[in-house]
Amino acid sequence: MKTIEELVSEVAKNLGAQKAQEKPRTAQNNIVSPKSEEKTVTYMKSEKITLDIAKEVAQAAQLAAEEIGVKIVVSVCDEGANLILLHAMDDSYIASVRASQDKAYTAVALKMPTHEALRESRGGALDGLTNGNGILLLGGGFPLKGADKIYGGIGVSGGTKDEDTLIAAVAARYFNTRFK
Repeated sequence: MKTIEELVSEVAKNLGAQKAQEKPRTAQNNIVSPKSEEKTVTYMKSEKITLDIAKEVAQAAQLAAEEIGVKIVVSVCDEGANLILLHAMDDSYIASVRASQDKAYTAVALKMPTHEALRESRGGALDGLTNGNGILLLGGGFPLKGADKIYGGIGVSGGTKDEDTLIAAVAARYFNTRFK
């Protein structure tokens, strides 16, 4: 299986090729592109997660899922854990819809990846916390963070706990490298 760094690199390359085929965007809609010909990375500056950002993060998750052969459902929520985007790949599990939403909610509500929250619920800082009321202590949820702020969360469901965690980690890392 590929590492997170290899998957992020592959996802960024694929999304970059897709973005190059789209019409160019300008600073008027919050996208700033470096002038240097050597740098082709475009950074989006935003105070919150927009639908466009959520779509790009979900696309990153889908590309990572396709790389490892998993059909997933992705949920992206904002800093208040409100759902912004629900993205389901063809032939994904119906049960993954609610699970992905709960994982995104949990990642924002607890300010940590859901696999870490599960570990902390077993004798750690969250000892005794159980699933329910939107909390799902199962790998596949990550907060989407900037330097000092949580902008939202992503929840991935459809594979094993390790696959969901890997895919969500790739999408969260992509968010960190793409959005400032």
